[in-house]
Amino acid sequence: MRIFNTMFALALALALMFAAPLAGAAAPLKLEHAIELRAQTVSTPVIAQGKLYIGAEDGNLYAYDLASRKLAWLYHAGAGIGSTPAVADGAVYVLARDGRLHAVDAQTGVLRWEFSTQGEAHFAAYGLYGSEKKATPTRDPWDFWLSSPVVADGRVYFGSSDERLYALDAKTGAVHWAFKSGGMIHAAPALAGKCIVFGSWDGAVYVLDADSGKQRWRYQTETEQKTSTLLGVQAQPLVDGDTVYIGSRDSYFYALDLASGKMKWRYNGKGSWVISGAVADAQHVYFGTSDTNLLVGLDKRSGQPLFEHDTKVWTYATPLLAGRIVYGASMRGELFALDATTGKLQWSWRTPESLADDFGLLDASTGKFNGQRLFEGPQSMLASLEHVKKLGAFMSTPVWHEGQLIAATADGRILFFR
Repeated sequence: MRIFNTMFALALALALMFAAPLAGAAAPLKLEHAIELRAQTVSTPVIAQGKLYIGAEDGNLYAYDLASRKLAWLYHAGAGIGSTPAVADGAVYVLARDGRLHAVDAQTGVLRWEFSTQGEAHFAAYGLYGSEKKATPTRDPWDFWLSSPVVADGRVYFGSSDERLYALDAKTGAVHWAFKSGGMIHAAPALAGKCIVFGSWDGAVYVLDADSGKQRWRYQTETEQKTSTLLGVQAQPLVDGDTVYIGSRDSYFYALDLASGKMKWRYNGKGSWVISGAVADAQHVYFGTSDTNLLVGLDKRSGQPLFEHDTKVWTYATPLLAGRIVYGASMRGELFALDATTGKLQWSWRTPESLADDFGLLDASTGKFNGQRLFEGPQSMLASLEHVKKLGAFMSTPVWHEGQLIAATADGRILFFR
């Protein structure tokens, strides 16, 4: 690993010229530093005990010292890491794409234990998105993440492609219980007291007893199985008070009662997936959408829109709340800040690759993706998404730490703004 070389530092300096403050807005952030992983990542950076932890598709779990921003250690998991690390009680937990959950010492990077699921895989379906039915199912290129672990009360909770939600002993990796759902579980779970909440690719939201693993309730979102386009819950739930907020690929964002599972309200995404997670303040809840290209703010009680900010492109990263500012991150390599009450744009920044757009993915007049360029050429959907990642797309959540905004691009750069 090494800090950006001189050539890339010049490109980043150029990008500083395109950080866009607005009249009357809060002071804009400036790019201060960048670290290059040299590997793709869908992992959100996690900060604990003076270190930044992040997993990457090269199979490495990286630990950087925050003060020096130098590599403290790396641990090789043996397969790509498609989850966000969890740090608790001196250990780091990550799930790799070969189905092994690793518990690593947070200070040294030495393996403590590992646990194997029955295997991880991408969601696949016959005739996916209306494609020609073949002898084998078509892999979903938008199935980006594995389930990220959550640690509480001496247990590690995480989901798997084997359709199970696991609860393991955090010290030993021994299984406390495993619950079988009706589909792959690639969404991270959320804990609320003695309840654990998660979504599954069967389109259902589940709430289990965290101690026993017994189901308390199950809420079925809408499903469409002819092309499997509007099918599955890919978003991490947010539990706020007595309400579960969660998006679904059925194009709705739901508010469900935590105790009963009854729907309080739902927001119509108008045919667009909602696979972003959500954040909330005292009155509002915020999340991103896919094809409608929005960062949405809703009233928590009624579900009525507060604002719908046009992000131009797909927004899969969970937004970040810092004071009265909502930070968003989009798939065209843009970070932006909105007033949390009005949705008014306060600041924005784009990667040098997005500004250059060498492959012509963005429409120059609208800033949106050029659908013909992306999907109507000879390249596959997988190849198209690889080009999008090369824009410096954001697929993981930005974090705020001691006055810094920290974000990781899908092509493997950790950016520090102040």
